[in-house]
Amino acid sequence: MERADDKSGATAVIHTASPAHGLGKEIYELVNVTGTENVIATCQESSSVRKLVYTSSGGVIYNGENEIICADERIEYPQKALDAYNETKVAGEKLVLAANGDDLLTCALRPAGIFGPGDRQMISGFYQVVLNKQTRFQVGDNANLADFTYVGNVAHAHLLAVDRLDKTYPYLNFREPLADITLSVGSARIPTSEVRPLGPNQSPSETDQLAAKRFESGEYPESDLRPVLRSKMDAWADQANREDSDTGGETIAGQAFFITNGEPVYFWDFTRTIWRNLGHTPPPIWTIPSGLGIVIATIAEYVSWITGKEPGFTKFRVAQATLNRCYDIEKARRLLGYEPLVGLDEGMKRWTDWYKGELEKQNLVTESEKTK
Repeated sequence: MERADDKSGATAVIHTASPAHGLGKEIYELVNVTGTENVIATCQESSSVRKLVYTSSGGVIYNGENEIICADERIEYPQKALDAYNETKVAGEKLVLAANGDDLLTCALRPAGIFGPGDRQMISGFYQVVLNKQTRFQVGDNANLADFTYVGNVAHAHLLAVDRLDKTYPYLNFREPLADITLSVGSARIPTSEVRPLGPNQSPSETDQLAAKRFESGEYPESDLRPVLRSKMDAWADQANREDSDTGGETIAGQAFFITNGEPVYFWDFTRTIWRNLGHTPPPIWTIPSGLGIVIATIAEYVSWITGKEPGFTKFRVAQATLNRCYDIEKARRLLGYEPLVGLDEGMKRWTDWYKGELEKQNLVTESEKTK
């Protein structure tokens, strides 16, 4: 790494290296922790590097059981991480953010559900379900929202972070709500509060207080999804309420940012769209309750432990398919200037078109070997 730094004269480092899921804790420790320590040390000792952007994960706040609904960066790390992979990603993120200082500016990006051309993990899992003729089964009621991120949008966010790590943003930039993201579904009402568009309500009226009480008691109209005294903009209340004369500002350095497509989608809708794009039309659906899914997965994991084979159905996969996991990317939009360039629909089409091409190549290779 030191030789690469000397030869390149790089002024910024983007640290994306991380092993795939499903490997042992030892390799995660070596790459995500020890490897990250090496990256930081090299940057700190470099005569040219001044910026370090770390690719973290949306999973750093997930323990496998908690619902993640419009979560922002104020959410703390869980006491117990989901698995060794996420445990070491948390450790790596902490190391990078702690290294931020005058000589080296750092930040961490937390993409969720990366997909797109070049993917060697997620798409093969979805396709395996087609090959196993299991597409008729649905675990849960498909009422849970999940966030996914097109790989090109993730790359875009990294470049923005490098560019803006040394910049400061005036507080007046936090006064107005941002526009909806409309790449795939057009304009739709954001599930946020009608009581106050920006930050907590400092002087709630009687109507505002009644709206909050209705929400807390569960008695609220379906047309208003979150009639409360705070909104998703609450995270920016301090900045928004500063005086115009305040000469300070908000910086990117030392902070973490969630990165998604900004288009939460019902998990099984996403899954079936992939199958259809791959040329498979799912048969009539058989719905398995979430609780029963956990029982089946537990049995499958026990059997795999006895036989030494990789389980095809796990408690982790049940959680992925049945729990809400969507994030608030307001912070990335305001500070990084991040906006997804490729929508969910277009991204899935590019992804599946690429994978179908890969499958065709494999078939050609197979036929060629048969001929020989």
